[in-house]
Amino acid sequence: MFIKNLSKVVLLALLTFGAVSAQESKVGIKKVAAQFVKGADVQNPEMLESILESNSIQYVLIGGKFNTFSADQYIKMVAEKQLGGKPRKITYRHAEFLGDNLAVVVLNAVSSEYDFLYQLSMAKSSSGKWEIVGVTTEIKGV
Repeated sequence: MFIKNLSKVVLLALLTFGAVSAQESKVGIKKVAAQFVKGADVQNPEMLESILESNSIQYVLIGGKFNTFSADQYIKMVAEKQLGGKPRKITYRHAEFLGDNLAVVVLNAVSSEYDFLYQLSMAKSSSGKWEIVGVTTEIKGV
């Protein structure tokens, strides 16, 4: 009886630890996503450089038309204050690991003028850091 109860306690502890670890890991990818939004909001190109993979592409859908930006173009536009500068409220819709080194975060970032729906594709680099490797955005007026 003691062994049976002990094994149940150990199993419960392992399952609980696994669930907590998964939640803590999602916090990490959500922080990267928040940094992406905040980097534009405060027009901080260094913040964006630290999380955008240099070859990443951003697809932006506005009014049914696509615009495409490389990470360098996007960072330059933020640095030159052509984009961003308004605070947005983030609402996470989804955060999921697709494998050990791949993840996706879907969120809304809403300012006083626009609602940005982002799908951020992320990969863990060889250094163990999460980076955004692709962005798909739909922008609508509020």
